[in-house]
Amino acid sequence: MLRTSVAGQRRPTVVVGVAIFVATALTVGVHAVLLQLPDTTGIDGHLTANHSVDHFFSLWLVFHNDDVQISDKPFTIFAPKNSPFNRAESLLQQPELVKKLLLDHVILGTKLDLTNMVSDATLASLGSRNITLNLGKGGNVTANNVTVLEKNIEVPNGILVIVDSYLFPDEDPLTRNVTDPKREQEKPLTSSRTHAPPEQSGKQQEQANVGPGLTVPTKKNQSNTSFVENVMEVLSYLKSRVRVFQHFVSRSNVSGLLKEGEEYTVFVPTDHAFQRWHPIDWGFYPFSVPEFTESVIVNHFVKGRLKQENIKDGQVVQTLGGKDINFKRTPSLTVNGAAVVKGDTPVEKGNIMFIGEVLFVSESVVSKLHQQHRDKETPPLLAFPWFGAQFLSHAFLALERDKRFTHITRFLNLADLAPHVSGAGYTFFVPTDSAFAALGLDKMPDNYLSNGEGLQILLNHFVKGRLYDKELKNGTVLTTLGNQTLLVNRTESNCYINQALILESEVFVYNLGTMFYIDKVLHNTLRVPPVPIAGNPNTTPTSTATTALKNSTTTALTTTELPVEQVSIRDIERVTEKMSTGGDPEVLFGDATHKASGDDDIEYTTTTPSVSSVAATTQKQNISSPK
Repeated sequence: MLRTSVAGQRRPTVVVGVAIFVATALTVGVHAVLLQLPDTTGIDGHLTANHSVDHFFSLWLVFHNDDVQISDKPFTIFAPKNSPFNRAESLLQQPELVKKLLLDHVILGTKLDLTNMVSDATLASLGSRNITLNLGKGGNVTANNVTVLEKNIEVPNGILVIVDSYLFPDEDPLTRNVTDPKREQEKPLTSSRTHAPPEQSGKQQEQANVGPGLTVPTKKNQSNTSFVENVMEVLSYLKSRVRVFQHFVSRSNVSGLLKEGEEYTVFVPTDHAFQRWHPIDWGFYPFSVPEFTESVIVNHFVKGRLKQENIKDGQVVQTLGGKDINFKRTPSLTVNGAAVVKGDTPVEKGNIMFIGEVLFVSESVVSKLHQQHRDKETPPLLAFPWFGAQFLSHAFLALERDKRFTHITRFLNLADLAPHVSGAGYTFFVPTDSAFAALGLDKMPDNYLSNGEGLQILLNHFVKGRLYDKELKNGTVLTTLGNQTLLVNRTESNCYINQALILESEVFVYNLGTMFYIDKVLHNTLRVPPVPIAGNPNTTPTSTATTALKNSTTTALTTTELPVEQVSIRDIERVTEKMSTGGDPEVLFGDATHKASGDDDIEYTTTTPSVSSVAATTQKQNISSPK
């Protein structure tokens, strides 16, 4: 009897000669049901190479155009030993035959333990053909009269059984159409690795290899500039393991650096190597900087076809970008300290090696790059103040921590700007406190610009689209969200927006937008009332208009005959002190309690709330809910 482990069952005993499992997945000739394949993604390339079965696993590439389903059921795969003849040679010429051959070597839903076999047994393969197991003298086992070399190799969710050759000789790709002149003219290479069905299809192709055993198509172009194309062909067949590098190479100019008549080697970092540098939720991703990414990609290519077996300990080669690569062989092969995956992947006019780290990227390099490209940093998602306006929210919180912008923040706080400045991708020209004071707006209440003409003034400080300083060229005309125009006037030393001088340029709000600090309010059309409405009595008027009215308003401002419903300043201050006792909940100032990494250009200052800010805080509970 043969003991098996079947999905959903507990190692039942099966009578000799009775098939213990019939695949419920789609078999050849059945339609409308997705073909189920075993999940071989967990089978390590080193393992298949060490057991000399990597040629067989390379054949799984034949399913790359098919609509299949990867099953989570346990499996047993009878893997034929590599032959001195390249049995993967006819992959493209006979794909349907290869598919049937693979299915006939798989038992899905069962993990066979041939070490416990006590008598003969017959099983049904995924391709609905019988696999007959015979127990011989000395415990030797054969499958369809083919010698079982290794009975039980544990892999994730399955078992590999190594056999001497294919179980069904009539399906051997080399035994069919042997007189085909096209096949006789083939000159395939041999190479290694991958066990997952690929995601992309090839075009009119010849055979090439991907490591010791993996045969993949490559284009017929024999020129050296096609080396990158051949590399891309190979990477397209490696399912979700090298997609990041493939993506960056496709957008690079590395092919322009290749020379006619030369061979090259490329070191390909895995997706996991790139993932190390990606922020978990938000932060700086170095490969969001195009010029840095281009440099990194170029420095993974070297001149010459290097082979792992010929690389010497301490050998140094230079990349196409001019950087040195150092090899070490103890205890295993590394390149600049990054582990090299065992096995070459030769392609036309070159070689591919896979590595576990991205070369020439370190913490210090990324930190320096971050300082230079704060505009690439991704932000945390804010629910406060305006969930649907992330740029506006982050800009508001940054300005709120800067003592130069108390007036713009109190006006923004009560203005219903979020529907107009939703999402990201804006430029904000921010007037300083002195700009508002020059117009007497520093005496106006917080809601003075919250609607109507006042709201339009605020909107005229926003421009759709993220602008950099270099884009503010002399004579450039910008259109604001308030549908007004802004004229850029640039001199040798200064830059003006209309009549407002830019005091500070390119204050980046993560990758959401940019702020420019200016010394004047743009497109002010409001006439400031002669008597400030609920003004701040602690601030001395600075504008000419307010100064002229000072004498005429002294009596009104100092009278002790207050309306019954009016509260004195001392009462308000006492309320403020009581409200501020213990501080505000940290959740409201989540990124104000410490200096964020992306805000070096902003001065963070915590100030005691003014009378107007207390009123703004009270009203904000009603207007700042997420939209």
